[in-house]
Amino acid sequence: MRQQKMEAQMDAAGPVAADPYVALPRPDSPEGWPLRFQSPDPGADGHMRHVELGPQSVVLRRRVAGVPMKAARPLKAYQGLAVELLDPEGEGDGVAIVLAHADLALCVTLYSAPHIDDVVAEWRFWSAALGLPMLVSEADGTRRPAYAMIGRLTVGDTRERRARRGALKHRRPSVYRRRAAGRPIGEPAVHRGERELIARD
Repeated sequence: MRQQKMEAQMDAAGPVAADPYVALPRPDSPEGWPLRFQSPDPGADGHMRHVELGPQSVVLRRRVAGVPMKAARPLKAYQGLAVELLDPEGEGDGVAIVLAHADLALCVTLYSAPHIDDVVAEWRFWSAALGLPMLVSEADGTRRPAYAMIGRLTVGDTRERRARRGALKHRRPSVYRRRAAGRPIGEPAVHRGERELIARD
């Protein structure tokens, strides 16, 4: 029913002009999911498709020659969040953050702008929100993790042990200041032949 309603709305609205840049609202609570928005699709009627992005899956809907099509993929099937140039062969500074998939037709742009001012903040947010790694796109089209990864965990740089500084630098460790058990000096005194005082009622 929902799909039919959405398709009816698409037919009634006709082709929708695409915004040249994408800036999706950031969900700040579980109620903010899923996100529903339109994305350019050269192969679809009206050159647009409908995207439903949730914390667990991505659903793509479009019409081709009047035939409705739907593609649903789990979010874990995606490689990560890749930063790409909008015009790789040009001199522009436009960038995009793409939910990257091995099949280019399933990739989804989550953010794009004519400059790189906010790209790092958006990149980190969507990576954390979707639980996917941050990727860097190479000139040959391949993608690599922006940071060293073990599975889905980011490996941080090792930190050297902080050297002791200040007035306590040369202080002896407290383990050497612990008091040992007392030892008697000389032979213990033994008392013999003395009358013992006993209290009686």
